Order: sequence, then C-alpha cells, then structure tokens
Amino acid sequence: MSFFYSCKNKQQPINYASIDSLIVGKWKMVEYADGYVNVLDTLGFYKNGKADCPPETGKFTYHLIKPDLLIIYNKGFGEQHFKILKLSNDSLIKQLRRQRIYADSIDELVSGEIEKYIRVTNE
Repeated sequence: MSFFYSCKNKQQPINYASIDSLIVGKWKMVEYADGYVNVLDTLGFYKNGKADCPPETGKFTYHLIKPDLLIIYNKGFGEQHFKILKLSNDSLIKQLRRQRIYADSIDELVSGEIEKYIRVTNE
C-alpha cells in the first residue's frame, strides 16, 4: 500500500522544452494594472533568443529560466526580471520583479504591475 501512495504523490516532471516553445511568438498586451493599454505594446520572442518590445527601441534578447522567470535584456541599457504568473498557448501573464539600469547603476527589487498578453502569432 505504501508503494502506491508514494507513486501517487510524486510530482510530474516539468517539460522544459514545451515551456520554451510556448513563449515563442508575438504577444499583444490586453490588460495592465492601471487600465491603460497602448495598442503598440507587443512582445515578440524568437527561437534564437532574440526579442522585440515595440514601441521600445534597442537590441533585445531574453532568457527564460524555468519554470517561471523571464529576463528581458536591452543591450547596453539594462534588464528586467519578470515572474511568469501564467503561460499557455494563448495567454501570458507576467509581473516585473527586478530591474537593472546599467548606466545609472540601478538594481532594485520591485513589485511591478501585472501585465496580461494574448498570443497573436506562433512565430
């Protein structure tokens, strides 16, 4: 009986490949905590680790640390660390947790606003 009990309570392994593939695509912001959503606010994540964050400018890359941390880098400017609250085929919900601005030597923990996105494309 204890054998069955221990098997039933094992956590299922996290499939990291599926998490990586879930984030790839273009995402459109649909909700921001203060209510204002700029129609241009989108995120694009690519298989090669590159990202784009219109209307922001710069060279962006990202790193997904499994299972719930996303870091977006703006080369030469800084980086933002987000807690992923939800990631599925059609939605991404994230919250800013830390930001680093290199030129100003800013490195601070924050409890940022929750941002909600819907998937626009899978590429």
